Amino acid sequence: MDKRKFLKKLDKNLGMTKIRNQIRAISLLFVFLVIGAAFAIYMNHNGIWLSYGIIIAAASMIVLALFMSYRIKLKVRLGNMKLDYRERIVTPFAREYFEDGYFSKIGSLTEREIISTNMFSSAKDYEYSSCNELKGKHKSVKFSNSDVFEDCYPSEYHVHGRFFEFDIKTPNINPVIFTTSTAPILDCQNPQVKLVKPHNDVIDRMFRVYAFDENEVNALLTDNMVYKLRQLVGLQLGRIVKIGFQNGKTYMYFTTEESTYAEEFTKKNSLELELKKIREKFNVVGKIIDIL
Repeated sequence: MDKRKFLKKLDKNLGMTKIRNQIRAISLLFVFLVIGAAFAIYMNHNGIWLSYGIIIAAASMIVLALFMSYRIKLKVRLGNMKLDYRERIVTPFAREYFEDGYFSKIGSLTEREIISTNMFSSAKDYEYSSCNELKGKHKSVKFSNSDVFEDCYPSEYHVHGRFFEFDIKTPNINPVIFTTSTAPILDCQNPQVKLVKPHNDVIDRMFRVYAFDENEVNALLTDNMVYKLRQLVGLQLGRIVKIGFQNGKTYMYFTTEESTYAEEFTKKNSLELELKKIREKFNVVGKIIDIL
């Protein structure tokens, strides 16, 4: 990706720089016209170019008034601009950053799909929604990522988080789920997925483990897998972390303070700084893939 070329193209499409340049040009013209009018008045005052001085001064003032009025309109227009951050910035950047990169602020996981991962409670008190679907291929691994919102109304439990799915297979056939102790107890839709106690003391201290039985968990927990799980938690991505292996997929979820991406882009935003923030969010995909 040619960063400079992409930045220039994106900046042009946003249109804010064009308005700023117009305001700047009018400001320079303002200075020029004021100097011209002052010079014309000086000439008129000294009896030189008497008639021309008056005409130039009058014309300068009229043009000045017109341009200043237009400058005010441009300033108001710039101040009121609220562009769709996700459509105008995140979407094109995803296409550039990832192989087959795709982003949609609306299309994402359904509540049924979220619950079917067995990483979230399926009790009737819980409701789930998602948005900000990001998917593509990175470092030869297909992935998808969405913002998931979890709400439990009787307890007023409301959590934001990022959910990842990777095409990375593990030897287990049935679901094996790891959640940090900060996560609420899982009440899965699959009654066979239950709390089990792993043989590995490190994992037992770090996680609650859910599976069909201990044997499948212990077979999965090779020294290499234990190391990977510790590394994933070590990234300190969120207060709650969940990691799941099932259906030939690897899942990961961690909580966030708010939605992954902003909703509006205004004149107060710096395009280069916002792209840096988005790149940091995108880089999480690569960090998880590197560990797994």
